[in-house]
Amino acid sequence: MKDFQAAIAEFAVRQAERDARAQSEIQHLKAVVIPPLRTAGIARVEVRFDGYGDSGAVEECACYDPANASVACPDAAVEPFRPEASEDNAEAEAQSLTAALESLGYLALERHHPGWELNDGAYGQLVIDVAEASFTLDCSLRFTATDDHSTEL
Repeated sequence: MKDFQAAIAEFAVRQAERDARAQSEIQHLKAVVIPPLRTAGIARVEVRFDGYGDSGAVEECACYDPANASVACPDAAVEPFRPEASEDNAEAEAQSLTAALESLGYLALERHHPGWELNDGAYGQLVIDVAEASFTLDCSLRFTATDDHSTEL
């Protein structure tokens, strides 16, 4: 049986590895989604999400042209994430741009707002400014609050 300190240390190492992999995958996705969006003339993307009651989802990937008109997400494929340590790198298939945008949304939420789908949940969007290649996660966390008062008369 492992002692408690060793178990905590092992968990910390595994968590650091998961965090590093997630950050690496986020950086990869950021790099591969911009070129096809630029090619298609997309100016902004909003990856909208909503979660509560222990479930949540990316609801929509909305794309906009420079005039702020809604346009369809390009039907393009992007290079899959291939971590160096993975043995199945050669078999990874390209994924659709829409799937890559959704994955980027989920990874950003897991990294910056873990538990966004729990209890009262959260909603918001990942906004991508294609020209600037900037990514901003706007997340509104819901919560139930009480304001209790007791007054002796």
